[in-house]
Amino acid sequence: MVGNLLPDFSKKLAEPAFSQELLDGIALHRFIDSFTDTHPVVQHSKASISPRRRRFAGILIDIFYDHFLALHWEQYHQQTLYESTQYFYRELAKVRAPLPQRLQEAIARMPQIDLLYNYRTLRGMEHAVDRVAQRIRFKNELHGGVVELTENFEILEADFHLFFSDLREAVTVYKSPSL
Repeated sequence: MVGNLLPDFSKKLAEPAFSQELLDGIALHRFIDSFTDTHPVVQHSKASISPRRRRFAGILIDIFYDHFLALHWEQYHQQTLYESTQYFYRELAKVRAPLPQRLQEAIARMPQIDLLYNYRTLRGMEHAVDRVAQRIRFKNELHGGVVELTENFEILEADFHLFFSDLREAVTVYKSPSL
């Protein structure tokens, strides 16, 4: 789980210090990113983002797809979204690896604001998009970008289901580089 989060919080990873399990999570994250970036359905979703925010279309679609996954969680998983997010927070709290400071802070903050569970709401999406906008070091149009979700909801939701089906299949046949 942590290995899957690490690449979002640091471009320079001290990989020799990580366990094989963390390295496998990093590799899976990179596989999913590559698969996502080149998938035609994701490209279709990105094209629905207004020209004003098109530069950030990849970020927005990533966040919006998280929203649809949260909305439809029980369609893809046996546990409820709440049970799954609570389990995830507990497991993150157990990690004793050398993690970047930003990730340590995020791990501490996630359960406090129930970040992942709140992805199911538009308010949660607004918070997620605006947090990313704040982290970007230059003036940007990402703030308020949740409007792209509300204006394209049906298109993006349909795209998500098509994409997620393909992603699940790809991850099922994925082989970690360490295997």
